[in-house]
Amino acid sequence: MSFSRIAPKRKLVQWLATLLLLGLPFGRMGGESLFRLDAASRTLLFFGSRVRIEEFYLFLLAVLILVFGFLFVTMVFGRVWCGWLCPQTTVTDLAEFIDRKIDALIKGKFLAGLLQQLGYLLVSGTIAANLVWYFIPPYEFFPRLMAGEIGMVAGITLVSVFLFIYLDLVLVRRVFCKTVCPYGRLQLLTMDRNALTLEFDPRLTAACIRCGACARVCPMGIDIRNGLQIECINCGRCLDACRQVMAQRGRGGLIHYTFGRPDEGGGHPVNGKSLLLGGVVVLLCAVMGVGIATRKDATIKVQRGGAGEVRRLADGAVVNFLTVYLENRSAEPATFELGLAAPAGLSAELLGPVKSIRLPANANRRVDCIVKVTPAPVAPQKLGLRLMRDGKMVAVAPITLLVR
Repeated sequence: MSFSRIAPKRKLVQWLATLLLLGLPFGRMGGESLFRLDAASRTLLFFGSRVRIEEFYLFLLAVLILVFGFLFVTMVFGRVWCGWLCPQTTVTDLAEFIDRKIDALIKGKFLAGLLQQLGYLLVSGTIAANLVWYFIPPYEFFPRLMAGEIGMVAGITLVSVFLFIYLDLVLVRRVFCKTVCPYGRLQLLTMDRNALTLEFDPRLTAACIRCGACARVCPMGIDIRNGLQIECINCGRCLDACRQVMAQRGRGGLIHYTFGRPDEGGGHPVNGKSLLLGGVVVLLCAVMGVGIATRKDATIKVQRGGAGEVRRLADGAVVNFLTVYLENRSAEPATFELGLAAPAGLSAELLGPVKSIRLPANANRRVDCIVKVTPAPVAPQKLGLRLMRDGKMVAVAPITLLVR
């Protein structure tokens, strides 16, 4: 009797996720990284878009998406994240793979142990470098590393993560999942009887031959026959082991993935709670997508300059001093100019370096200028300070003309 194994599917998912994390920093769009946080300019490069740290609402939306997405995945799929996608599980599986292969090929204990340590060092170095690549592009990282010009912060991060991962592979591994990781405890707050779990079907207890294969292959050291346990990471190893043993006897395995048993009120992963939580995630993603798509390529902010001083001139005009902050958020250099929108009946001039303001891509600039209005109005007036590019208004900032 043939049977389907879960292990190849799990390994495929782990490899695809690993290759995505390793390869994403190498991808480029418009000459820039697909996904990278540029600390110097406080900008998140996101698939051709540039999100400034000042655009806090977009970061807040991203955090909310992660939080509600986490709750949704846990509610519906239980601890599948732990067994199939969690980096801790992936690197631990990789370390165990290195151990098995070296032990099978090398007979000398000392040489085998040395090669295993070298494997751990290679894995740790790759993970540490990969993390830094999300801040320093790999095209710059390697030349700067070879020249010793990577910088103190990046250097400390690289060494710290390297040591952390290496010690994890040597000393911790699955112990972290069993004792430290809070995910297993948090899942009890979000899961319900409809969540996906691995289960030994109690109705088939009589068919169990007590071979213990399921318990021997469990990386967490539990026995699935004892019911749901928070240490279970839904990896499916016990499922494969049971299917292999039972296939020799001409029947299917006794362990399977299930969204709960109907006789206990389960079996309904698509329910009101999951639809509500999934809807929230979709709505947040839509709002963030609209926010990124409609964000302006340039912004203007105004503060009062000259300590807020207001002057009246001999010709009857009044002047206000302004400090203007311009930002070019686009991926290309641009030339801007400032203009005024004044109420009818007033003649308004903008004095200072307000023409041909050249800004590099993703750059800021401060401009000090003066607003002159003739004749001086008897009461404060609302004006609009316009930011123009190629004759078109790209942003406007309201200002109040003070008359003393």
